[in-house]
This record gives sequence, C-alpha cells and structure tokens, in this order.
Amino acid sequence: MSEEHKNQQTSNNSDEIDLRELFSAIGNFFKNIFLGFIMLIVKFRNATLKHIKIIIVFGLLGGFVGIALNYYLPDYYSSYMLINSKHSSGRLMENSVDKLQQLSSEGNYIQLAKILDIDTVQAKNLKGFRYEPFVSEEEIVELEVLKEQLKGSIDDEETINRFVEKLKIDNKSTYKIFVEVFNNDGLAELEQPLVNYFRENEYVSKRLEIEKENLKDRAQNLREELARLDSLKKILMNSYSNLFSDKAKSGSNNVILGDEKVDPISIFEESKIQYRELQRIEEDIYLMPSFELIDGFTVFSKPESPSLIKLGFYSGLVGLGIAYIIIMLISFNKYLNKVEEDNKRQAA
Repeated sequence: MSEEHKNQQTSNNSDEIDLRELFSAIGNFFKNIFLGFIMLIVKFRNATLKHIKIIIVFGLLGGFVGIALNYYLPDYYSSYMLINSKHSSGRLMENSVDKLQQLSSEGNYIQLAKILDIDTVQAKNLKGFRYEPFVSEEEIVELEVLKEQLKGSIDDEETINRFVEKLKIDNKSTYKIFVEVFNNDGLAELEQPLVNYFRENEYVSKRLEIEKENLKDRAQNLREELARLDSLKKILMNSYSNLFSDKAKSGSNNVILGDEKVDPISIFEESKIQYRELQRIEEDIYLMPSFELIDGFTVFSKPESPSLIKLGFYSGLVGLGIAYIIIMLISFNKYLNKVEEDNKRQAA
C-alpha cells in the first residue's frame, strides 16, 4: 500500500470521527436542554408542594381583593361613532383623541368641559377615549394582496407588517371614535359636542371653509349657465314653429339662428347635464361629505367593565404571581445563606 493511500485513509477516518463527535455534541446539547426543562418543572412542582400554604393564601387573597374591587370600582360603558374626515390624517386624529384621553385620565374636567363645550357634570361622566381606523372588507383584501406582493421583493416580514400598518393608519379618512362613560344615559348628548370638536380643529375647519366657498362659487356659475341655457331654450321654442318649414327642407335637425345652425337636442341635453351637476354640488354643500358623522353612538346596557367572576379570577392570578415571587425570594435568600455558611466554613 502506497504512502499516499495510507494518508488518504487516515484522513477519511479522521473526518468520520469528527462528524461523529459533532452529531454527538449536538445530541448532548438538545438532551441537556430537555433535561434542564424537566428539572425546572420538577423544581417548580417541589416549590409548589413545599409552599402550598403561601400559594393558597395569596391566591384566595387576590380573589377576594378582586371581588372587593368589583363593588368599589364603578361600572363603565363603551360605545363608538363613525366619523369621516378627509382632511384628518391618522396622526392628526390620534393627536386630537390623545388630548381628550389625557384630560380625562388626569381628572381635568374643567378643561375637558371647555374643549368639548359641555358642563362639568357631563365631563365627569367621561372615563376615556380612543380611536382606530375603520377598514372595510375591500380595503382589507387590498392590503393583504399588497402584503403578498411585497413578500416577493422584501424578505423581512416584520418590515412589511409595519409598512402595511402605517399605510392603514395614515391613508384613512373614516375612524371609529370610542368613548367610555360611567353612565350611558347622557351618551346621545355627547355626540354633537364631539363632532364639533373634531370639525372645529383649526387645520380641518380652514379647509372645510375653503371647500365650501369653492362649492358655492361652482354652484353659482352653474346657475348662471343654466339661466343662459334656459333663455336659449325659450328662444328656440319660440322660433321653432317659424323655422320648422326651413328645417324640413334642409333635412337637418338643426335650427338656423342668424348665420349659425344650432342643434336643439344638444342644448336640452347640456341643460340636463348642468342641472344634475348643480344638484350634486348643492348636495355636497349641504352634507359636506369631506367631514360627516356616518354613524352615531349606540347605547348598550351591558357594561364594558369586567364582571365579578372575571375580576376575581384575574386578581386571583395576580395573587398567585405574587406568591411565586415570594417563594423565589425565599429560595434565593436560602441560597445566599448557604453560600455565606460555605465561605465561613472555608475561612475557618
């Protein structure tokens, strides 16, 4: 056997040994993780059994605290209204709602009443505000299609989700405005003050004013145009009988006025088009679709606040969490005492 062949065989054996060691190390790694997880469960079980009294006491104490809070904290109700505001971006709406929420959370009812133009009694009934963009089913489908298209060019799905979420917020004009109140009897009276609050925002109100003036100018121009067309129609109707014979001879639908030929059908059609446009503009002036209340508050009888059972259950879970934190502190303190004793023993 040649020296080269021996070296190659030795190299192959070495590679096989290295691969075996690699797979063995990987197997041991996952085995240690699994054993560590099992030991953690065992320690958790032992700690639970050893300190079961602490766990039961704090769990029951937390439950009783939750039940007591249910009787102490007042119930509150939630409802929402839909507002369409073409001139309000998501950030502008967020800023407007955050102002109301901050005033409500800090209990500044005098300023809250002043901003909404309501009395302080109504302001004290307000618990909180929030908003979210209103997304229709068609828009959801479009956003999902856009997300799938972006996946073909961008690998980071988190970046895609952030972009789609930002697009959803910044390019919306319809919003759900949520309001939480302690007493829902006066909820309907709060609707108009809130609508006025969002409409009278300086940025929005200026643009609405300009838009309304432009619509009025267009409506006035159309009225003048229609008046001219009506005059022309009257002239056509008065002269139609006199010119009927000439029209029949020429074989044309045109009426000759002076040196020009006029098609009466086109005049009447143009008048209809202009009249429909005037109706549409007058409707926009009345409704102002760039800012309008789409759906008002609905008064729900069921409170939004957690029920007695739910609040007691959640408070019980908090009590259990506190109990396990105390158990961890006790175990840590024992470990520190053991370390201190070992150091003293070694020093002696």
